[in-house]
Amino acid sequence: MLYALLCIEIVARVVLEVRECRLTGCRFGFFAVLRLLPLVNDIVPLPESRAEVPQSRFVNFHEEAHRALHHAVLRNLVKIVFLMCAVWFLASLLVRMQMPIWQAILWLHLAAIPFRTFFHYYCWNQECEADRYALSKTDRKMAKAAMRDLSLCEIPRTLLFALIYREHPPVALRRKRLLNK
Repeated sequence: MLYALLCIEIVARVVLEVRECRLTGCRFGFFAVLRLLPLVNDIVPLPESRAEVPQSRFVNFHEEAHRALHHAVLRNLVKIVFLMCAVWFLASLLVRMQMPIWQAILWLHLAAIPFRTFFHYYCWNQECEADRYALSKTDRKMAKAAMRDLSLCEIPRTLLFALIYREHPPVALRRKRLLNK
């Protein structure tokens, strides 16, 4: 069953990569190959932007919101909870199920996929919350300019791809949630 699930994961990642390349016009490159390999895609981070976001009042208030709302602490607490779950899961596989370590690690990798997706969604909500805070301290014109600058720096991704691989939501979603309310 482990091998079947790993094959399904690889096929699903290939389908996601092909879909992403078709919808965004990106090329199938080095990072795409790394994202296809089990365990490697857990270690190698996906670059989220081409360049650093230019500083503005909106960006400064966005970062102030992260500090004021304790987002870093909350993210780290969620990571600690997930890490404790991972240690418990790995220990139970090794001790109770008496699996070889390589099998237990592969099962942990498969079990981590939904947890990682949930964590990304959690981070997305924090980013949108920080955007709303920054909008309350500035105005719509400044928010639009900041979103435009961010879109120039960001590597464009679809929602599904971003949810699987990124801690920051795509600019299109952020702009929609922030300015279309």
